[in-house]
Amino acid sequence: MTTHHFLIVDDDPIFAAVAESVIRSAGPHHTSVASDGQEGLDHLTVADPPVDVVLLDLNMPKLDGLAYLRELAAMRYRGAIIISSGESTGIIEAARQMGRMLNLTVCGALKKPLRREAFLAELANCEACLRRSPEPMQSAAESESAPGRIVPYFQPQVAVADGRPVGLETLVRLQIADGRLLGPPAVFHAGIKDSDLPQLTLTIADLAMAEAARWSAEGYERRISINLDARTLDAAGFQADLLQLVARHGLQPGSVVFELTETALPKSLTGLVEQLTRMRMAGFGLSLDDYGTGTANYSLLRLCPFSELKIDKSIVQSAVADRVARLFLHSAVAMATDLGMELVAEGVETREQLRMVEDAGIKVVQGFLYSPALRADLAFPNGTWTPEQMRTTG
Repeated sequence: MTTHHFLIVDDDPIFAAVAESVIRSAGPHHTSVASDGQEGLDHLTVADPPVDVVLLDLNMPKLDGLAYLRELAAMRYRGAIIISSGESTGIIEAARQMGRMLNLTVCGALKKPLRREAFLAELANCEACLRRSPEPMQSAAESESAPGRIVPYFQPQVAVADGRPVGLETLVRLQIADGRLLGPPAVFHAGIKDSDLPQLTLTIADLAMAEAARWSAEGYERRISINLDARTLDAAGFQADLLQLVARHGLQPGSVVFELTETALPKSLTGLVEQLTRMRMAGFGLSLDDYGTGTANYSLLRLCPFSELKIDKSIVQSAVADRVARLFLHSAVAMATDLGMELVAEGVETREQLRMVEDAGIKVVQGFLYSPALRADLAFPNGTWTPEQMRTTG
């Protein structure tokens, strides 16, 4: 059993004592207690061993739980967080979503009074959270200036019925001179020009297609997904270049899906509709990414011939406890089904989320429950994926 250091940040001494007792009954863990947010921050800076799980109350004097989450984000805390509170379910869920928006690992939420069984279940969720490999962190300056080599990583998209990987999303890293891997912000940094995006996208597509061709030669025929910034579609000859890449690697356009988000859409929606329609006519798959997060999603869905809808992880993860998100999920599934579109649920991290999206009618999922993003040589260890496989792969 892995030993963790739990920091209980709560101004209720009775709750803290009960929580300590439950934690110790679960294994040889370390515990520390802070009676308010400020004291909790002080603990983080001196804790030995380092704190890797925070049990956080929301309503506290001096520095409340919401402010504490912001401070954790500023510190780039990479441990797990369980929110515990006597506030309403809606408030707890809002705090949970706030934490995730701050890129914190909020593994669970508990409503007081503390129930031992529920607490132990959340501790198990923390184990899954802490097994994941976090995205490498880098400063803004490092992201914009670090020279290096683009390396494609791939996250499987899995058919829940039989564990078969049906596709892989390309997620790029930047490998710098000292061997470290930096995350996507180092590749798509703030200083990049619009005029650089087409060539950068073609470079990523070339690398991803080369791996897809190698897998095909080894007997693994799987579609690959590549993120597409809509601004690239204004570049002359961009679609022709994509078709040349597909031909050079011996692939069919239908084996490549381009995932479009609404970030920085071009000024001319007419031009966007034309270019996306041409891509579908050429045989490429077209996915509307992050569905449920932005105001333009619905308009894009009406105007453009998408073949796939990707339900954003924020919807998937909040729908377990949030009735509105759950209704949105079911309505999106019904709409996509009526339109004859493929569906992918991204960000599936727990078995409860998996059961929920499967009950809603979604047959393909992507997320840490099955696998993190992997190097190309690890993408097909065998023919199927199980939720336990992420513990031994990558």
